[in-house]
Amino acid sequence: MADTVLKGFASLPADTFASGPPSGAFITGSTNDRPVPFLGQPVQGFSGVQIADDSTFWFLSDNGYGAKTNSADYLLRIHQVDPSFRGFEVGGDGSVSLSGFIQLADPDQKIPFKIVNEGTSERNLTGADFDVESFVIAADGTLWVGEEFGPYLLHFDASGKLLDAPIPTPNYPGFAQLNTLNGQPPLVLGHRGASGELPEHTLEAYKLAILRGADFIEPDLVATKDGVLIARHEPILGGTTDVAC
Repeated sequence: MADTVLKGFASLPADTFASGPPSGAFITGSTNDRPVPFLGQPVQGFSGVQIADDSTFWFLSDNGYGAKTNSADYLLRIHQVDPSFRGFEVGGDGSVSLSGFIQLADPDQKIPFKIVNEGTSERNLTGADFDVESFVIAADGTLWVGEEFGPYLLHFDASGKLLDAPIPTPNYPGFAQLNTLNGQPPLVLGHRGASGELPEHTLEAYKLAILRGADFIEPDLVATKDGVLIARHEPILGGTTDVAC
């Protein structure tokens, strides 16, 4: 097997914010000494990437702070990002600059259930409405976004306007014929357990995912201060326990 060699590196500081209303008012537990709410919209926390042009990329930010309950003021956006790759680009210094963003919204009221910004004309989407995890840019320039709460497929135009009602993608036999490279049925992974229905990384979420037919359970691991590994997505316990971090 050939060695994989890192060609370039760039990093986006965690304290990177885009314009917009304050965010993070519903966070409980540790914020690593950052005061909340934040004065803008956090950019970090990417869950999908596509090429924008020769030097920039589109990055999809995740649904916010890890749960519906604390992400109602986190706006769902796709950011245009220009990394200056150190070691790869001439003059690359490892920095990352932002070139703007696409705000995901439902102004035409395609969503059949109430959203956080229900009563506004823009109806900007938030992390309490959807948990966006992936996206592709179609040949016609529209955006297809995969999300986990439904799970749904979301179809947006290039400006971020939702074009159709969310398309459910239930996980049961016969809903869709999915072709795999080996002709075998696709494997189903329970992402942090049944995280769309129960608090993620809990025994009950793992159990429900198994009952739903998951072939594998995908747990994340973080280390405690004394070196013990626990199944969490981030080192914050307040979402599923009464422990203050």
